[in-house]
Amino acid sequence: MRSLPLRSIWQIVSEINLAEIQSEIESPFHLLIAADDEADAEQAANRLSAPAADFYHPWITVTDSTGSGLLSQSTEIAPRTIKTRNSTSQPSRTTPDCALLVSTRLELSPDLVSLQQALNAQSIPSLIVVVGPEAKRPDSAIARRGEHVRVAIPDWSDRSLDRVAATLVQIVPPSLRLPFARRLPPLRTAALNMLIQETSQVNASYSFTTGLGETVPGLNFVLGAGDAIVLTKNQLMMAYKIALVSGKTGSPQKLLGEIVGVLGGGFLFRQLARQMSGLIPVWGIVPKVAVAYAGTWAIGRAVTVWATEGQKITPELMSGHYREALEHGRQAAQRIVDNARRPRQSSGAKKLPAQSKAISSRLLRRVGKRIPRLPSRKS
Repeated sequence: MRSLPLRSIWQIVSEINLAEIQSEIESPFHLLIAADDEADAEQAANRLSAPAADFYHPWITVTDSTGSGLLSQSTEIAPRTIKTRNSTSQPSRTTPDCALLVSTRLELSPDLVSLQQALNAQSIPSLIVVVGPEAKRPDSAIARRGEHVRVAIPDWSDRSLDRVAATLVQIVPPSLRLPFARRLPPLRTAALNMLIQETSQVNASYSFTTGLGETVPGLNFVLGAGDAIVLTKNQLMMAYKIALVSGKTGSPQKLLGEIVGVLGGGFLFRQLARQMSGLIPVWGIVPKVAVAYAGTWAIGRAVTVWATEGQKITPELMSGHYREALEHGRQAAQRIVDNARRPRQSSGAKKLPAQSKAISSRLLRRVGKRIPRLPSRKS
């Protein structure tokens, strides 16, 4: 695996459409929060807007379980004017992108059930949150018929808020996950964790694919250089998204330039490790996959700490994140290798003739032999 000089990194930066990424993360959304008592819905909205806030974000609609005009006669969710404590009115918004229904009882009230059914009819994902003493019952978090998912919390403490936020991030439409997290700080940790994990998995899978290609004589140099470019570009895009979601501001070029500056040591550390693991093309495939995952994961963690806490990224910090990430990378590599070793055939695929099937089996065995197994962990 070839390392990239600084001028190549800046060339990659110039090719990233930063304005498009920023526009996507700043996209508006509409979150509906309802409860039998509107005060309970308002409390949830306040906590999701900011841990210690006494107001809620203007893109959140708060209502009681009757809908307060949200439900039209056709049981569809109708657009409405959003009202908040710090804003008398906002422009009418469209159908909610996601909903949170708060209940102090184990079984939803008839009004909340009707609202839940209206949401389901329009394929709007929703989260049921049971708050209070009944949340301690063993079956309080089990989703009832027609519900997507439930969370049971005794109160709106920070710990409970984290549970609700982590679950809400999972049901939010993927394209709005980062916009939600940018505007609602309690959702950031869960959203950034998912972003880092997804990017690490993408880089690991790409590294595995190109690693197999590098076993072909003559392709090693070309794929090695291309591999480094693609992985670095994905890491830079991930880092830029982390900075935006964490509330960083400034022109796109200046912000990404700052990220490249603070990540200098991190890139060198990652490139050195990848280069060492790829010295032997065939037998370096598995460690290359693990290192691609771990390097991306470590960079994501380091950028998150810098963006959210202002902590300086040092070689020591990167080294610590990298050691922690290697275990995640090893597990990811094991999954990818196991999947590659497992022959698959879709249910609708035509059956191969006996001769072709024999040739395919021999080919799979030959390819499988070139994919080394990871050493078993020592207990």
